Amino acid sequence: MCLFCYSEDAISEEVVQCLRLSSFDSMQWSDEELLALLYFMFSDLGLLEAFKLDLVTLRNFLFQVYKNYNEVPFHNFRHCFCVAQMMYAMCVKADLPKRVGELEVLILLVSSICHDLDHPGYNNIYQINARTELALRYNDISPLENHHCSIAFRILELEESNIFKHMTSEEFKLVREGIIRCILATDMARHNEILAQFRDAVLQGFDYYNKSHINL
Repeated sequence: MCLFCYSEDAISEEVVQCLRLSSFDSMQWSDEELLALLYFMFSDLGLLEAFKLDLVTLRNFLFQVYKNYNEVPFHNFRHCFCVAQMMYAMCVKADLPKRVGELEVLILLVSSICHDLDHPGYNNIYQINARTELALRYNDISPLENHHCSIAFRILELEESNIFKHMTSEEFKLVREGIIRCILATDMARHNEILAQFRDAVLQGFDYYNKSHINL
């Protein structure tokens, strides 16, 4: 697979408009094309300029992500793309770069891309009941989600794929905390709890300047 044949000019305006829709159909695209579209999302949201993300490092990061998704029926690379594309569409539709800032958008997009890394195909209930290595390592507390986070930051530890290497220590701390928070929140055991908090925030009047609202 060649990740280095990407050209932003190769993505037509028609494709861009479709990519910004919640109804975008990823099934007609090859894995290589999906990787190129993921790259485009970073570019289109202004994240390359905002965080000095260089072309080669971002491509290396995306390729490492691709290699760390398993060939399982659902939680695979195509699922990763679908979640990331939906997040991208919401960021564009709600103009989130202006509403919550580019750092939060970077956290959301990277979290979406990494949220199921190295998923073994069996859920947390199975991990815990079978006393798997992941369940033992994370003491039955969101073992899969903790594992996905760990793999994400192992990829980012590699110099050639560390898209955060130009950040200050404070920026990286915020990004790391945000990604961990977002990925751990994908544990379905927490779904009702988080949904209830979000509904309360909406009823109060969702405030884009309220950190507790944004973190939902």
